[in-house]
Amino acid sequence: MATQVQADDHRPTGTYVGGGLGANFAGENDVSGGGINTSIDHDNGFVGVLALGQSYANGLRGEFEFARRSNDVDNVGSTSTGGNTSVLSGMINGYYDFATGTSFIPYLGAGIGVGRARIDANPVGTTALNSTGTGLALQGIAGVGYQMDDNWTGTIEYRYFNLQGADINTRAGGEVDADYDSHSIMVGLRYTFGVEKKPMAEPAPAPAPAPAPVAEKKPEPAPAPPAPPPVARNYIVFFDWDKSDITSEAMAILRTAAENARKGGISRIEATGHADTSGTKAYNLKLSERRARAVQGVLNQLGVASNEIAIDWKGELQPLVPTADGVREPQNRRVEIVFP
Repeated sequence: MATQVQADDHRPTGTYVGGGLGANFAGENDVSGGGINTSIDHDNGFVGVLALGQSYANGLRGEFEFARRSNDVDNVGSTSTGGNTSVLSGMINGYYDFATGTSFIPYLGAGIGVGRARIDANPVGTTALNSTGTGLALQGIAGVGYQMDDNWTGTIEYRYFNLQGADINTRAGGEVDADYDSHSIMVGLRYTFGVEKKPMAEPAPAPAPAPAPVAEKKPEPAPAPPAPPPVARNYIVFFDWDKSDITSEAMAILRTAAENARKGGISRIEATGHADTSGTKAYNLKLSERRARAVQGVLNQLGVASNEIAIDWKGELQPLVPTADGVREPQNRRVEIVFP
C-alpha cells in the first residue's frame, strides 16, 4: 500500500529496512561465580545493526533488529591479558519519531530481546573463559534522522545496551555469570518502501493569444479611436508540492497579468493563495500565505505598485479539486489572480 510524506510532516510511513555501523564502548564488565569475582576491561570496538520495521503516521515505529558487538579484552581485574568479547543480539524495538516540520526527525526508542555473549579471555583467576552464554538484553536509543528524499533517511544515534547474567563456562569446567554493558555511537541508513513520489509540476496554461488587430477606417470626419480590446481578468499560477517558489511557467503568466493590468488601466489586483490537504491546516495556511506573498513580490518587480495589490490566503479551505485530507492535489497548490 502506498504511503506518503505530508507537507508539514517529513516522517515517512510504511515498511522499512535499515542498517548502521559505529563505535562500541564496552568498558568494564563484571564476572562472578565458581570462585571468580572480577571484572573484564575492554578496548573500544565496533557494532553493526540490521533492522526490519514498520512506521506509522502517528510517529510510532516498531522493528526487529539483529546486532553484533565486538571488543578486545584489555585487562582482567588488574592483570593485563588478551582475548575478545562478542555479543550477538536479537531485539524488538519501539520508537517515537518527533515531527519538527523540517527534514530533521529526532527520535527515542527502547528494546528488549535476547543476547548471546562469547568471551575468550586468559587468564581469569586461575582458569580461562572460552565459551558462550545467553541472557536477557535491554537497550535504550536516542537519535536524529535526516529525510534525504521520500524514501531514504540518514541517521546518527546513541545506544545503551545491557546483557544480564549470561552463563559462561570456564576452561576448568566451572560456570560464571557475566554481565555486559556498552555505549555505542552509530551512523546508518533507512529505506522506506512504497512512499509516493512527489508529482511533477504541471505545465501552466498557455497565455491567451493576442487579439487580432482592428483595421482602422478613414471616416469623414475621423471618429474617436476604438477602445482597446478587453483583457483577461482571471489568472492562476501553480506551485510544486510544499513550495512557494515561482516556477518559469508561473513567471510567464505573471508577466502576462502585469502587462494586461497596464494595458487595461487596472488599479486593483487581488491575489489569493491556496494549498492542498497534504499538511495540517495551520501549516497549509502559512504555506498559502507564502505563495500569495511570492506572487505579490514578483508583480512588484514587474511594475505593479504594492498599493494596487491585495493579497489573501485560504490554506486548504477552498480547493479547486475537492479531495480527502492528506492528498497531494497539484491543482490545489495555486494562487488565483483576479482583476475585480
